[in-house]
Amino acid sequence: MDRKGIIAVSLAIAVLIGWTIWNSKEMAKVAAAQAKVKAPAAQGAGEPKPADPATPAPVPVETTPVAPAVAAEAEKREEIASPSVKYTFTNLGGGIASAQLQKHEAERGQRMTLNEFGSIPIGAVTDVAGEGAAAPFAMTVESGSVTFERTDSRQLQLTKKFTPPTSTDLAHDYVVTLDVTFTNRSPQPLALPGYFVHTGSTAPVHQRDQATYTGFMQTGGKFIDPTYFNAGWFRPERPVFTFAREGIAWAGVANQYFTTLVTPSFPTPEAAVPKARGHTVWAKRFVIPDAAWQTTGRSIEGGSGPRYGMDGALGMPPLTLEPGKSFTQSFRIFAGPREFERLRLMPEDQEEIMDFGIFGIVSKTLLKSMNWLKRMLGSYALAIIVLTLIIKSLLWPMQNKSTQSMKRMQLLQPKMTELREKYKDDPTRMNTEVMKLYKDYGVNPLSGCLPMVVQIPIFFGFFSMLGKAVELRNSKFLWVHDLSLPDTIFHLPSVGWPVNILPLVMAATMLWQMAISPKSGDPMQQRMMMFMPLIFIAFCYNYASALALYWTVQNLFSVAQLYATRNQAAPTLQKVAAPPKRK
Repeated sequence: MDRKGIIAVSLAIAVLIGWTIWNSKEMAKVAAAQAKVKAPAAQGAGEPKPADPATPAPVPVETTPVAPAVAAEAEKREEIASPSVKYTFTNLGGGIASAQLQKHEAERGQRMTLNEFGSIPIGAVTDVAGEGAAAPFAMTVESGSVTFERTDSRQLQLTKKFTPPTSTDLAHDYVVTLDVTFTNRSPQPLALPGYFVHTGSTAPVHQRDQATYTGFMQTGGKFIDPTYFNAGWFRPERPVFTFAREGIAWAGVANQYFTTLVTPSFPTPEAAVPKARGHTVWAKRFVIPDAAWQTTGRSIEGGSGPRYGMDGALGMPPLTLEPGKSFTQSFRIFAGPREFERLRLMPEDQEEIMDFGIFGIVSKTLLKSMNWLKRMLGSYALAIIVLTLIIKSLLWPMQNKSTQSMKRMQLLQPKMTELREKYKDDPTRMNTEVMKLYKDYGVNPLSGCLPMVVQIPIFFGFFSMLGKAVELRNSKFLWVHDLSLPDTIFHLPSVGWPVNILPLVMAATMLWQMAISPKSGDPMQQRMMMFMPLIFIAFCYNYASALALYWTVQNLFSVAQLYATRNQAAPTLQKVAAPPKRK
């Protein structure tokens, strides 16, 4: 890289750092203002805002409100522990108040807890999504299961039985079976317009988690994160997300590493009928105040902007009950880590909740390979390093061919400089002559970029996979305490800007590689390459340090490859024989 290139990159990095510091301060101001306004609505309360016309309307539901309790009842809780989860059940709403994961730590040594900040129990059943979820139930604990029962003013008896798992195998661990039974105790037929089964809530794992990690998703749908509800240029803030479609096989909420999924199964184990499906979904975000966040042992430092959680629910289709008749619908509730190998064993493509994006195939392949190598090597850091070396070895022939092509481009440099000087006042003619020069000598000006183009899907596959791989949590490497987080060693005083070492090492190895690489004769390509370190810093700086580790290793491998091939015979520059003319 020449002096001008170094100056350009330095200025661009300075601008990026300056903008980030300024943006962090502005977001902190916004966060403080919004916290004052929205703190009372921390559990999803507040006046509803006008519905967004662009948001799909839910299936109309004409319900008879459930009669309120004659007197407010005190909350009763019961705990049941499976091998991997400690479930806390509540009689208010008749569901799982929280699920504490015994094998996964949160911050400061505490256990990761799902539905920690939500006010709606997991498995709560209501006529209207988000409403009436605190109705009291009679609660019975027997033989490792919990049963809730309640009869409303319509003489509709609702019985819910939760059975936690007893097995720790991949297919059954973290899966609670929920049997919901409706019984008509009235002398008249009851037509139920439908009901909602709630997923409970999700919340960020860390203070500095990206907003796009937390959200709601259903079968075949897009991942709805908290930014969906923000006001846009031509629309107000959205109060809720709703979507109606027949055949919804599951719905769930998720954060960066954990998820809660609700999946309907057969109405009864013996019923010879198709699997039940949902027909609408609902989701709503809420603000998590600082006080509630800190109560769990989490820090409020190192982040900016409002801290959002998300509630969700799956709407089931209508049913009619004759007097004295019952109907039972079973559900599988998964509340645990977003482990791809575990989710892919579920019958309804629940691994979609990983939301790997357009490079999903690449991400899944890399994740499977990384997990396999970890089992062999005993370390995720070593698994990433070895996987990177394997990928680079497979790309070696292409990289070597690209290097030779760039050397030939370098030999053409004097001729290209002559053409540019000769036709500097006629850019069209200059481009024509340059392309003719490439053709005469059989040089492809884009060949130097080919290895980079091939690695882009691999990079974004790693980008998507490493940001959601719960397996990486608490994995250490040298000074890195957690490969799933940035390797921050300290924050700059006053501005709070994190100092992350590995992305800076990555950028340095990129500059090293560029310095010893043959220079292309294409000025546009040279300018593009000058900005590559800046682009990769932007992607990796506040991301999982595992991503910077991957790219650093591949840069070092490329440097070693360049040194290993620099003594190869220099390419010759000869004109390519013109093809024979057709007669």
